[in-house]
Formats: sequence, C-alpha cells, structure tokens
Amino acid sequence: MASAAGWTTLFEVPVSGVYNVELDARIFQTEHMFYEKRETPFRLEVYARQNSEQKYDLFENLRKLDAFDVPVSEDQASTHELEAELYRGEVLGFRWADGPIFSDPGKREVSHDFIDDRLLSDRSFYAAAIKLNGGKRGSTQIEFYEAIRDLMESGTLDLSDPQLDRQPEVYGGGLKNGPHNWSKTYAQEDMHRLGPGLDILGVSIKGPHNVIPDQLTRERLVRSKAFLGPRPDGIDDIEFGEQILRRFLPAAFRRPVTDDQLNDYLAVVRMHLEEFPNKRVEEGLHLAIRKALISPRFLFRGLKPGKLDDWDLASRLSYFLTSRPPDDRLLTLAQCGELSDKSVLENEVRRLLAKPERKEFVRHFTGQWLITRKLKGVMPDPRLLRFLPRDRLAMIEETERFFDEILVENHSLDTFINPGFSYRNQFLNIIYETEVSGREMRRITLPKGGKEGGLLGLASIMMATANGVDTHPVHRGVWLLENVLGLPTPPPPPEVPAVAPDTSGTTTMREQMLAHQTDPTCALCHERIDPLGFVMENFDPVGRWREYYPVYTEEAAAPLKEEFYSSDSEATRLGRRIDASATMPDGTVLKDVTDLKAYILDNMDLFAGCLTEKLMIYATGRPLNFGDKRVVRKLANELLDSQGGFQDLVISLVLSESFLTR
Repeated sequence: MASAAGWTTLFEVPVSGVYNVELDARIFQTEHMFYEKRETPFRLEVYARQNSEQKYDLFENLRKLDAFDVPVSEDQASTHELEAELYRGEVLGFRWADGPIFSDPGKREVSHDFIDDRLLSDRSFYAAAIKLNGGKRGSTQIEFYEAIRDLMESGTLDLSDPQLDRQPEVYGGGLKNGPHNWSKTYAQEDMHRLGPGLDILGVSIKGPHNVIPDQLTRERLVRSKAFLGPRPDGIDDIEFGEQILRRFLPAAFRRPVTDDQLNDYLAVVRMHLEEFPNKRVEEGLHLAIRKALISPRFLFRGLKPGKLDDWDLASRLSYFLTSRPPDDRLLTLAQCGELSDKSVLENEVRRLLAKPERKEFVRHFTGQWLITRKLKGVMPDPRLLRFLPRDRLAMIEETERFFDEILVENHSLDTFINPGFSYRNQFLNIIYETEVSGREMRRITLPKGGKEGGLLGLASIMMATANGVDTHPVHRGVWLLENVLGLPTPPPPPEVPAVAPDTSGTTTMREQMLAHQTDPTCALCHERIDPLGFVMENFDPVGRWREYYPVYTEEAAAPLKEEFYSSDSEATRLGRRIDASATMPDGTVLKDVTDLKAYILDNMDLFAGCLTEKLMIYATGRPLNFGDKRVVRKLANELLDSQGGFQDLVISLVLSESFLTR
C-alpha cells in the first residue's frame, strides 16, 4: 500500500454519515524520467479504511469509494468530486492505480515485472547497486539514492559484466538476497525527484449531511437479528420473550432450567415493558440476558460441593478437551444420566480427542504449560536474525503439532523428552539449519539422543524463556524446574538485584552466576536453578544452536584473546566459547543438553508427576489441594508402571476422583 497510496490520517471521520469529498489532482512528469512520458490519463482510486485496524490490509480488503482519470496536463490541476458513506474512525486514501510501482491486490510485494524492467533497462543502476552491495547499514532512502547516483556518474562501473543481463535468482530484502528493497528504494526517490508522479494538491471534505449507523452498530444489529430469529405472527411481547429465553437459558447454563428460573428472567422483561410502555421487547431481553451472563450458573461449572452431576460433568469434560460448551451427544448422555458411567465417560474422552475441536485443547494447554502464548510479546534483536511474524507462527505450530501427535498416537511420556521427530517448514530453516521446503508443516525424523527435538529443543520454548536479546540461565532453569521436573522454587528476595548480562563479552554468564551464588540468601535455590540453565546456554534467544556467545558491536572487532573468535557479521562477532557443563545437586555431571535429556529420562517419575499436575490444574480449573496431589502422584506412578501413553493419562485423569469432584 505504501508504494502507491497516500492516506489523510490528519482527518479521521468523527461521525458516521454521508460526506462530499472534493480533491484536486495533477500529474508530474519531466524530460529526465527513466520512464517515457505518458499521453494517457493517470488512474486515481479513492479508498476508505479504519485508521486503527486496517493499516496493513491489502487493497482488496478495503472499501473502494470511487475512481477517476486525471488528465495529462502538467500545468493545470483537475477537480474530482464524490459522495460517499464514511464510518466513524475511517480515513481516506488515494491510490495511483496504474503507476509503475504498485501493490497489487493479493500481493504485498512490489511487482516483479517492475523490478525486471528497472534492472534490465538501466545497466548503470544495476551495476551501481551491485557494487554498493545494499548500501551502508541504516542509510536513508535519500542517502542510498545519492550514493547510487555518485557511482553511476563516476565512470568506474563495468557495464559489460554479464551479470547485468540476467535477474538475480532470488527476490528478497537486500542485495545479497535479491533486488526487492534497494530497487524499490532507488525508484521511489528517482520518481519523487524526476517523475512520473500523481500529486494530490488539496482535499475538501464536507459533512456529514446525513448521519448513518456506524459499522459496529450495523454488525450488532445483524447479530441481534440472527440471535432472536424471526418472530412468529400472533404472539405478544411477553410470549416472544419467553420463546427466546426458553432457547437461550439452557444453552447459557448448559443444563435444563426450571419454570421458576425461567419466570425469574422473564420477570425482568415484563418489568421493563411495564415501566417503559414505549420501549421494545428486545431491550427487556437485553437486560434479562445480561443478568444471565453474570449468573453463577453461567460463570461456573459446578456450584454444589461433592461429586459433579452429569450436566456439570459434561461441561467440565467438554471445556477440558474442546474449550467449548458440551455438544448434543454429551447433553443427551447427561439428560439420560449415563455420562457418569465410567465406561461411557471413557468412550466420550476418546470421541472428543478424535474431533478437530481438540486442537483448541492443544493450543490452550501448550500456551499455558509451554508458554507459547508468551511469544507474542517477544521480538528478537535484529542483530540476531531477520525475524518475521510468520516465523513466530511456525514455532508455535511446530510445538502444537508435536504435542498433538503424542496425544493422538498415545506415545509414551518419554517422547516429550526424546521423540526422534518434529514438525518443520521452510520458515524454521533459519532456526534449525534444516532444508525443509514449502510453507506447510511436515513431519521430519531426528536422531534420538541428540541435541534436537523434544521439549528441550523446541525453539518456541527457548525464545519464550529468553528476552529476544540475550539468554539468562535463571529464566530457563526456573522454567525447567517448574514445568518439567515439578520442583518449583520460591521467588527471589526483593532486596537481591538481578544479574545483568555482559554484552561486551568480557565476563561470561557463568562467571556472573557463580559470583551471585556467594550470597547465602541466593545459594540455596541457585544450586538447583543454575545447573539447568547452564546446560541450555547452547541455545540462543531464538533457539538456534551456538558454540560461542555473541558480542554485539557496530563492526566486528579484532580477536582480543586466544579464546575469542571473529565473525563475518558487521553487528556481532563471536565471543567466548560456551561452557554448558553443570553438576546437579545430586552429583550428576552434565556436559550439555543431551545429558540433561538422559537425566530426565532416568527420573521420569519427576516429569510424569509434573505433567499430570499441570494437566489436572488445567482440567479442573483450580489449584490442587492435598487430596488432588495424592491423586496426581497415583496417576503418574500407575502410568509409568503400565508403560502407558499420554492419551491413557488423559483418560485416567478424567476418571479420577479429583476430576469428578467439584
């Protein structure tokens, strides 16, 4: 959009209504343009978009208001008028629809046709761009343009280079990957100075002449109509209200309602109509529905102490495994009083886990347990890598697919630690140095016992337990204790300062942490935390494997000591070699993450108990009491003794006393 559109962000529609818009436009062309002068009119399109919500939408998703032909006259502006319905919060946009640089509907990138044309038709520009190699890091569009022009006028370019006869093989950002950014940058500045261009000289907006409902109001009216349904002929307001509430209340409360409960809510409608005779019945229903939505019957699953009845059991089971209200089959079984039969309940667990809706359980549970939901707030330092939103989504999808297979295929719990497989697509190649092609996730095989794979090798967890810039052993160590080994530590005393990483590379994190342990108030917990964190230090803030700490600098410095190594990067150089060895409190020596995986496999009772506890908390929606923790230990031990799988654990948990009791 930015390549060929301007937005009147200084004017935002204050009131939804009908407005008159008048605009003056003029073309801009000179004798020194790269492109030939045009004799045909320029096409100007006018759009509207929600200023706060649609900044990065494609044109095809926006409202097109009108289009005009701006005549080819360099001396005189043309005036164009339109009348349009504009909604509160919208701004107007003006797009040069047939310019050489444009953003197609359905494309986010500058068209390849334009780039091909520009590069192959202007050898001096192409040669200068190659020689400049993308320009100085952080240079502005004007600085880049002037540097290119200086090279083009220097007479030092080799215009016979055969590379100038063909396009770069890859399109992307920067010269090393293709001509996208630098070609567009140069052309935009060139057209700004020499043409062609389409100038908007002035815009006048008058109105509103008629006030109309805004989009939010219209959407609400559509939802209300769909919710209420058609009103049958021959019934009065109270009868219509009763019809709506008889349908709504059982769905909201997830169980049948008594006549007394129905009359309690119908009385709200009746009172409203009696007090305000000129009001509509829909307004009374609005009050009754609001009352229902703050009722404990809606907000809670299970109101009575002791065993859940079949209705509450249906709700707890459905929200656990599908994150939604119970479906018709569960409600039918509850109506018949059959759901509390353990054989029926087990069958229902298997049925729900076979439905697509289980993906909501996978998404929510992994988001909490494996903290993938935290990734939205983490943006890696650009000195690490060029990270895009699609890469974050790929990390999350890898985690969810990995978890989903263990659940559906009923893999044993050690698969979480040492799986021998994962899911990858092309966007994760920058993290794992794989060569997977295509956007779709595919299952790949990994060597068991290696550094890759499992919870201790997922990039999503490594990124969520870092801050996007650097790693910190404490964060990962605490996470492993709380979410893998089930041995949480108390929070640090408030008077103890945190350890800040040394980005100069002169002091390793290990040295700082060991110094931190000299404080007696810290040592007791850090003797458990630090070894786990040290072992994970080979994973950088986005989960890539590394052997050395990076040192961030504007230009790579010369090696300082023998143990320092230089890098080709302008922003970083390789610092000290990472020492990932550690000794656990029980004396077990770990050399790296592979040894930690082996340690957890040897202590699967810890992991099984931890996972079962996390699952029980999620399933019941409450912190566990002493009795619940006894049940958790029993379930975990029985699963390990029977060598069962993860789905077996889910079923056993649902059949347990803790799940069946409020």
